[in-house]
Amino acid sequence: MSIVHNIYRVIGGHFRRKRQQWFKSEYQQCHSVVDVGGTAEMWNGVDFAEHITLLNVGVPPKHLPPTISYVQGDGRNTGLPDAGFDLAFSNSAIEHVGSFEDQRRFANELLRIGRRVYCQTPNKWFPIEPHFLGVGVHWLPRKWFTNFVDRYFTLHGWRYKPDAATSAALIDSIRLLTRAELQQLFPGCKIKTERWLGLPKSFMAWK
Repeated sequence: MSIVHNIYRVIGGHFRRKRQQWFKSEYQQCHSVVDVGGTAEMWNGVDFAEHITLLNVGVPPKHLPPTISYVQGDGRNTGLPDAGFDLAFSNSAIEHVGSFEDQRRFANELLRIGRRVYCQTPNKWFPIEPHFLGVGVHWLPRKWFTNFVDRYFTLHGWRYKPDAATSAALIDSIRLLTRAELQQLFPGCKIKTERWLGLPKSFMAWK
């Protein structure tokens, strides 16, 4: 299992590097960035932003560099000023905020606080669920996606051996989006598609 997991991490690293190259080229004029739902590690190697504001629900991390500040808050209602940042950024967070209406509120906040916007999220119709690393498990009806399925049919289950409560909490925390839904949430934005073996793996709404 660890070999398979490491292979997936290598593949993920490849996509992150490729994505970051495009990102740095497209947004190099953005000097103030708010990362909604992100972490400081995301910004390693990004040298064009003069200041990055992290907004997340957790407690403030320790020992942030001087170019990064932290705001504890809710991405669906940030309390940040209109168009207060050159770029409102979010990477693999919108699928964790709740219902489709919660996701709409999250998207509206990004559109409100950023003069430009970038929001990346996994594709619901990609065969491998990226959080569980299981094939097709996310397409099951919720009553069928049980701890048994997580435990024995996903790499997440093989590695962590979750109990029923842990599986349920993770399952219920994720709502993956389709391309059409992402476009609906971000009207006026372009949608960039990231592919693996020809299949749409994730989408990025951007402007």
